[in-house]
Amino acid sequence: MFSSKCIVNNLCYMEKIKPLISVIVPVYKVELYLRQCVDSILIQTFSDIEVILVDDGSPDSCPQICDEYEKKDFRVKVIHKSNGGLSDARNVGLDYAIGEYVIFVDSDDFWYDKNCLKSLVEEIESTPNIDFICFNSLSLLKGKIKKDWIHYNDIIVHSLSKNEMIISLIRNGTLPMAAWSKVIRRSFLIENEIKFIKGIIGEDISWFLKILYTANSIRFVNLYMYVYRKGVSNSITNSFSEKAYNDLFSTLEREVSYIHECIDTTELKSALLSFMAYEFCILLALLKKLPKCKRGLKRKDLLKYEWLLNYTLNYKVKYCRYIRKFLGISGLEYLLGQYLKNWHV
Repeated sequence: MFSSKCIVNNLCYMEKIKPLISVIVPVYKVELYLRQCVDSILIQTFSDIEVILVDDGSPDSCPQICDEYEKKDFRVKVIHKSNGGLSDARNVGLDYAIGEYVIFVDSDDFWYDKNCLKSLVEEIESTPNIDFICFNSLSLLKGKIKKDWIHYNDIIVHSLSKNEMIISLIRNGTLPMAAWSKVIRRSFLIENEIKFIKGIIGEDISWFLKILYTANSIRFVNLYMYVYRKGVSNSITNSFSEKAYNDLFSTLEREVSYIHECIDTTELKSALLSFMAYEFCILLALLKKLPKCKRGLKRKDLLKYEWLLNYTLNYKVKYCRYIRKFLGISGLEYLLGQYLKNWHV
């Protein structure tokens, strides 16, 4: 049994070595990419970090690779758990994190160079008590890295008004939903009980919207440093299933209800409904992938939200509304289905 003095001493020691940043990496069936991901974190010139590898019951060699890194670098913690999905793995990692800030990294992605975290820390230090900072990403497809994430404009980067930032983000189609595109103050997540909804596909949407609604101090910076590997991760379009459709539809219902009940500012409400109109268009495009026997009922439920197309702040929604005007909703559904493969969602 530990004495009270021993416990106090251990707590004091933990406080002293508490890292500035906890990097949380959910791991599942990525043995081909995991080493590149972890190496890109450990070689960072900013080293005051902990790296939490959450093995989500991966059936390949990932558990052994994780253990290997834990043995050779004291900053690495490994958590082995039964498979619970991406949201559950991220939540477990957050429970174990002790850093002042957290960053989520998908295990098939990586940092572009060794100074990425150093640049992020400089941004954190320039804005005391920031709740979160969003940064840009690059994409990797067929061996080529491209800067294809839209540049944040001056309003988004320099505005002191959160509402102005959100409205401009939605207008330009640049609302950064991905969990990996931001560094977040851990106490902010804990105090506001913000976690990922377990067991759903497209979990980033509700999670980020809650962060956006709740945060008091936010920033967007044009730092391109996170490399997202396209065609591998479980995006809705890359791994479509009926469950993916159902989860996205439930998100649409939940967020539209929240916006109506809890957002008081008319301009902000209209902007957020325009974002949900974009999600409506994605669902309309995905209808074509559903089994024919289920498509009719799903379409009927979805078209209850056709009114969202009246909120055209998002330029993509404006185009969709224009198409519907001339071709009807069936024509819009057909065209969206045809171009789904080339549509960035």
